[in-house]
Amino acid sequence: INYTMHSSVNVKKKTTVSTILCQTSICCKSSCQVIMYNNWDTKFFCRKRNISLVLNRPYQDLDPVLVADRPWESGGIGCYNTVMREEGVFRLWYDVMLDPDTPGRFNRQLCYAESADGIHWKKPNLGLIPFAGSKHNNIVSPPAGTQSQQGATVFRDDKAPKSERYKAWTKLNPPPRQGKRTRAGGLRALVSPDGLRWKFLDQGYPLLNGSAADSQNIPFWDEELERYVAFVRMKNFPKGRDRTCWVGRMTSSDFRTWTQARTVFHADPRDEAMPLPTGMQPLQPVLDFYTPGGMKYPGAPSSYIMLPTAYHHWDHGRFPSTIDVQFLSSRDGIRWHRPEPRGPFLGLGADGGPSSGMIFANPWPLIVGDEIWIYYGGTSRFHLDSADVPAQTGLFRARLRLDGFLSADAPDKGGTFTTPPLKFAGNRLELNVDTGGGGWLEVEIQGANGRALPGFSRRDCDLIRGNSTCKAISWGGNSDCTAAAGQPVRLRFVMRSTKLYAFQFVASQRP
Repeated sequence: INYTMHSSVNVKKKTTVSTILCQTSICCKSSCQVIMYNNWDTKFFCRKRNISLVLNRPYQDLDPVLVADRPWESGGIGCYNTVMREEGVFRLWYDVMLDPDTPGRFNRQLCYAESADGIHWKKPNLGLIPFAGSKHNNIVSPPAGTQSQQGATVFRDDKAPKSERYKAWTKLNPPPRQGKRTRAGGLRALVSPDGLRWKFLDQGYPLLNGSAADSQNIPFWDEELERYVAFVRMKNFPKGRDRTCWVGRMTSSDFRTWTQARTVFHADPRDEAMPLPTGMQPLQPVLDFYTPGGMKYPGAPSSYIMLPTAYHHWDHGRFPSTIDVQFLSSRDGIRWHRPEPRGPFLGLGADGGPSSGMIFANPWPLIVGDEIWIYYGGTSRFHLDSADVPAQTGLFRARLRLDGFLSADAPDKGGTFTTPPLKFAGNRLELNVDTGGGGWLEVEIQGANGRALPGFSRRDCDLIRGNSTCKAISWGGNSDCTAAAGQPVRLRFVMRSTKLYAFQFVASQRP
C-alpha cells in the first residue's frame, strides 16, 4: 500500500462548511492534531506476507440525480460538470446540449442548480442569459447567448480578489463560418464573483501550450505548492496511427501565464497489447485516455487522485467506441500509481440505460459524513454516434467509503506487513478498518530495530474487530501511545480477512 504521510494538521473547528468537510477525512474528532497514512501505493510496505493492495470500486447509484427537463436542455445533460459544497449547499454547474436545429443557438452551454442533500436538485430562474426571448432560466454561461461552450470546470479561489473568487476553464466553440466570430475559440478562462455572473478572462487566453481544449481540463489552486495546477488533455496524430490522447500537467503563478504541458500519464505497451476478440483488426492505440481527471483529494496534504476516462476502440471501425473511468493515485501529481488489476473504477450502466455508452467522472470528490461522493456524467450514446442519435443522459452519483480508494487486504489464511521507520506526534492510534464477520487485526509498535516496544507488543494489543473509519487501538486497555511518539518506530499489522484503508495518530486535547 502506499500510505500518504500527511503533515500535522490543526483541525480546530472552522466557520466554513467546506473546511469542516475536508477535516472530516483526516480526523473524526472536533479538536485534535493528525498525521494520516493513507493507502495510496506501496511505500509503507517495508515487509509483507499475504497482503495485497486492492482497488475498491464505489457504489454507483442506478438512477441519475439530474436529468434534462427544460427546453434549453433538449439535447441532454453533457459530460463535463462540476459539483462543490459550500455552507451546507451543494452547487452544480452542469453541461447541457441543445438539439442541432435549435434556431439562433449553438449546441452547448452551462447551467446552474442547487441542492440541500446532493440528490434532489433545484434549477433556479436566474434571469441572466436569454433563451427563446426570455431570461426565465438557469443558464449562466457563455455570457453571449449566441456562443457555445463545451462544459466547464469550476473551482473556488479564496486567495483571489472577490471579483475572481470563482474561476473556470472551458472550451469555447466559435460560431459557424458564416456568422460573425465574436471571440476566438479554444481553451478559455472565465471568472466570477459568485459563480453565476461570468466574464471571459482575456489575458493569456486562448491557452494551449501543448494542451487540447476539447475535454474537461481541470485547474485548481494547490495550497501546498502555492501555485495553480492544471491537468489537461494532450493529443497527437502520429504517422501510421490513429489519434492518441493522454494526460499532461501545467502550472501557473497567476492563472494567466502557464507552463508548457508535460506528460504525466499515458497508455503503455501493456494497454496496446491487450487481447482482442476474434476477427478484430487492431487499431493503434486500442485504448487511450480522453479526459485527464486529475485533482487534489480534499483534506489530505500530498494526496492526488486521477479519474481518467479510458476510451476503448479496438478496430478500424473504432468498435466498441465506449468510455469508462479508471483510477490512479499520487503524492505529488507527477508520479502516478496505477493499481492492479487494471480495469474500471466507475463502470458503464445496464444496456440501453443513460450510462450505458460513455461515462465521465467530474470534479470534485466531496467528503459527506463517512463517505466520498463522486459525480459523473452518463449517456447511452457511443463516442462515434453523431449528435443526431437520440440518447438518454444524466448526472450520476457514486459513493465510496471515506479514504476507501485502496486498502491493504489480508486473506482468510492471514497476512502481515510492517512499515518502514516513521515518526509521529500524538497520543492515540486510529484505524480505518473493516474486519467483516470473521476477521481480526492486531498492531504492534516496534522500535527502528524491529523489536516490540514495552507495552506495545502484538500480545499486549487488544483484539481489533469491527467496521469503523476511526477505530481506536489499545494495548492492555491503554490507548495512550505517547511513549512511542517523537522517535523512529515501525508498525506491524497482523490480520485475517480484513481490509485496512488508513491509519492515523491523533493528538487529542486533554481537559
